[in-house]
Amino acid sequence: MVKCCLCETIIDSGLLFGFWGPEEKAKPICIKCLKRVLDSDGKDTGIRQRIEKWLAEENISFSGINEPKHVFHFTLEEMGPLKMRIEVFQEQNSPDIIMGFMTFLSKDLTFTIYRFSQKEKEKFKHAVDEFLSTLRVDYRTGIRVGYEIVSEKGHYGAKYFIKTREHECDKEKFLKMLDLTKNTGSRSDEFLNQTLRN
Repeated sequence: MVKCCLCETIIDSGLLFGFWGPEEKAKPICIKCLKRVLDSDGKDTGIRQRIEKWLAEENISFSGINEPKHVFHFTLEEMGPLKMRIEVFQEQNSPDIIMGFMTFLSKDLTFTIYRFSQKEKEKFKHAVDEFLSTLRVDYRTGIRVGYEIVSEKGHYGAKYFIKTREHECDKEKFLKMLDLTKNTGSRSDEFLNQTLRN
């Protein structure tokens, strides 16, 4: 019984796998994973190069951030109807590709919350918790969603992020993550404006 060294699925046919890594340490790899890590000429491409290629193919402009703790860190500016800033990165020694954004309440909405009674604050917190619970996705897709409420210098906001394993990240999944991120930004903005203006 042979397992793929990347996705760890069992490979049951000798024709459906190859070998990956340095010659003396080569490990079995399934054809699906092999296609993800090789370009059309059969050369090894790192995840950074593949993401750069996918962004270029989709005409998405991006810039790189020099972050020593990251393998790569890109910012995608003015994404979606809200003109969001989306970040895509991989931390050193981590198998996860992370995509996400940070958003803060406007001064008007922050002021609205400050004027809430304790009962109104609890009602708002309950509404936020319910909304955040709708952001989950099916874990069988290999995509994991998370969020964190943040407060900086009296301003309230949230971080939203999606993760997937590097070896599971192909162009289709990457673009799906991008759509989920943009959609979440729009839904969050709509939710906050409706909830705080009622």
